[in-house]
Amino acid sequence: MKKTLFGLIYMSSYKIQLNIVDLKDLTVIEKLDSPSFLQADSKSQVFEQDMDKICDAIEGFKDKLAEYQIKDFKFYGNEQLIDEMSASFIADQIKVRTGWKIEWLNGGQIVYAKVLSGMKSQAEVNDDGEDHATYLLSLGSAMINLSLFKNNKFESSWSLALGPREIQEINEITNETPNDPIYVINDYLGAKIGHLARQIKDNSRAAVIIQHADALNNTYLKKENSANQITHEEFQHFYDQLIQMSLNDIMQNYDLEPAVADHAIPNAISIKQFLSLLNIGTIYITDMSVVTGLLMLEKRGKDTDIMMTSAQNMARRYLVDLHHATAVRKFALHIFDRLRKVHLLPKSDRELLSWAAIVDDIGSFVNQARRYEQSAEFLDDNELIGLSDRENEIVSEICRYQTMNEDGSAPDIGGHHYRHLDPEIQLTVAKLSAILRIATALDASHKQKIKQIVISLKKNNELIVRAKTNADITLERWSFNKRVKLFEDVFGIKVVLKQEGMNRQ
Repeated sequence: MKKTLFGLIYMSSYKIQLNIVDLKDLTVIEKLDSPSFLQADSKSQVFEQDMDKICDAIEGFKDKLAEYQIKDFKFYGNEQLIDEMSASFIADQIKVRTGWKIEWLNGGQIVYAKVLSGMKSQAEVNDDGEDHATYLLSLGSAMINLSLFKNNKFESSWSLALGPREIQEINEITNETPNDPIYVINDYLGAKIGHLARQIKDNSRAAVIIQHADALNNTYLKKENSANQITHEEFQHFYDQLIQMSLNDIMQNYDLEPAVADHAIPNAISIKQFLSLLNIGTIYITDMSVVTGLLMLEKRGKDTDIMMTSAQNMARRYLVDLHHATAVRKFALHIFDRLRKVHLLPKSDRELLSWAAIVDDIGSFVNQARRYEQSAEFLDDNELIGLSDRENEIVSEICRYQTMNEDGSAPDIGGHHYRHLDPEIQLTVAKLSAILRIATALDASHKQKIKQIVISLKKNNELIVRAKTNADITLERWSFNKRVKLFEDVFGIKVVLKQEGMNRQ
């Protein structure tokens, strides 16, 4: 078989699926699905009650991979609806029973995969050569995600919780009222979507690509296409019919599994409300999915521009001085690159340092006194898209350890909080925190007085940081001397800041 054939296994809260794909052009050769999963009432039950289905399906997938002579495959699972402990137990059961190791994807990674698939969908439908604003409206099992693209580049993303818990709440509300349930669902979702109205400008020239709308796809998507346009009238006709149907009718008319059918009416109402909010001109539907994004990731690797845009969006939202953050990032990456033989960290940690430099001050929006600790708490609750749980934790902890309070209350490298971090990330956090601390000091005034630095490590184990500037950097020098101790302790190197005028060679 061709070496480009690849197996991608993706486990959602609905089912586990194997895709046999030619990575050369991302053509899906064959799909295999497990029987539908039961829909759990609590996070602790998601996947647990379907373990036999999962393991039986995996054994079948093994046979199919062997049939295609495929040894190169990945096994992903959607972690959005389960907690960390459940994820660990489920992964262990799967490993013991099948020998396969699952890689869990958090909400930020799911959004990232959707953004990648949105870019591919956009390329599919953008045949007029013009770069209009395009939104991707993705309807998932746990979240609704809205992403904006301009000039074929990712701009921003917003998320709205609409998972089993929210569907159950809607059902409970509608069961208790004599009024038309559709009005109740409209009000419920309208209240959830309303906050986006203050962040999004309508644009009658914009297009929207609707993703994971199974009932809509089964009505209008042509089998030979991955995406195609529908009219507002066609959507309205679909909507008017759907909202009159019972759950059984929805399952039969649109060939949907029970869990998917349960989302059909809330999803349709959400689409209608988003179309109104965005004042959309053109509507497209697509069957490109999270799986499409994961395959693009496998073929091309990570698109760090998307991830940096996400970090910068977060910084803007919390009014971070981006000129300062960008300067600090430049200094931090230069120090990292020049000291590769000293810190011995992999290239992937360079990216984590880069993102931490952009978002480490978001906590100032709420609490200036504890800004770095507040930044870490924000990041604990709001993942940067595309980062794994481990990567998010490292970025969060780098931010936390920028704190320089002198009253003894601040978190300390080596202190109580640090000792409770996973030992696998402790040294990485310490090294990257130390680098970022001195990089931050080099723009202590937030005036970008230092345009360039030159790093040299002497034979006597002394690191010289030469700041190229003609400006008064008294504040930067004071801050540098105050913040350099962690670097010296972690690396065992004496560090000296020297100033050189810009006219010196």
